[in-house]
Amino acid sequence: MKITGAAFLVLLIAVAIVLILRVKEVEHVRDDVARMVPLLEEEGVEARTMRHRDALARINELENLCATPSLIASSVPRLRQVAEEAASWAAGSPAPSVELTASVALRAAVIALREYAVRPSARHLDKARSELLDAKSALEGFEPTTTTVDALRDRMKNIDYSRREQLQELEEAY
Repeated sequence: MKITGAAFLVLLIAVAIVLILRVKEVEHVRDDVARMVPLLEEEGVEARTMRHRDALARINELENLCATPSLIASSVPRLRQVAEEAASWAAGSPAPSVELTASVALRAAVIALREYAVRPSARHLDKARSELLDAKSALEGFEPTTTTVDALRDRMKNIDYSRREQLQELEEAY
């Protein structure tokens, strides 16, 4: 019985050591992610602070545009302005924050609407509506973003949307 108890104690100590090492590993990964987030900035964008009232006004404007798809093609210049504004809000938002999440979702909605202007499809409208709902939910506190992983995801999405906007510019030119 003494040998079994000693073996169990050794096994318990070994498991505790493994768990402690795993926790330390997770802490290092979290710290690495936190160091990466500030490095993921979009170049050439002037950072501005988002006012929730202004963001909600843009969301409502785009929701109205989704309700009348026939106006989307003629609204591309305005959509570009909204995308630029969302990009500046994303650049000026702390990471993580609801402002960053909302501005990135708003930018994604604009991209979906611009895609609709070139290739009308219900899929693009559904994507825009979904992103606008995400943006509104973030601003109203229904989607708390408090982790560095959320911030990293939002920053990476923002950079991806910047590249997609550049491709859209080329596509709209033809």
